[in-house]
Amino acid sequence: MNFTRFLSLFLIAAFLFLLVPGQALAVQGVVITLPDDNQTVDDDNTSAFVEGSNRYGYLTVDSVNMVLSGSDAEITVQYEVTPWIAFLVFLFGKQDLKNRVLSVVGYPENGKDSQVVTFSYVDNDRAVITVKNAVTDYGDGSYWYPAHTFGTVIPELNFILTPTETKTYTNTQVMTKGFGYFQ
Repeated sequence: MNFTRFLSLFLIAAFLFLLVPGQALAVQGVVITLPDDNQTVDDDNTSAFVEGSNRYGYLTVDSVNMVLSGSDAEITVQYEVTPWIAFLVFLFGKQDLKNRVLSVVGYPENGKDSQVVTFSYVDNDRAVITVKNAVTDYGDGSYWYPAHTFGTVIPELNFILTPTETKTYTNTQVMTKGFGYFQ
């Protein structure tokens, strides 16, 4: 009985996966052209990024809020999941969604083994993660948030430094300079 249920759900998901995207492309008037010669495509994990937008694959990012506390950061990402993918996330689990959220926020950073990322909440609208050692602590109440690159354009990026101090950036993908602050 359990195998029959799984097989039915798999067939429904396959049907939705095959038919819905094709119909969505046809409605939007997308024209797909195939190259005449052979091309090599390098898989560098940027295939999900749509240049100049706030989309990362099936995620559309609305905002990112970072609450900086000591050398740690609590990051809340507000996003929308493409509706038919939301069904697949429900059906097959949230691991791919978590990986995409981590790609959007750009943590853990390459070469920084001391950064530990944990999810405290994730659903189809938002994710809350904690990053240990996201900020450099100088030990005297002064901190440095280093330059950072996000996986896509973040329409509204808020750094909450204290209850009364917030830094807000708009349409940001690359922060070429970091910033210092006191707590």
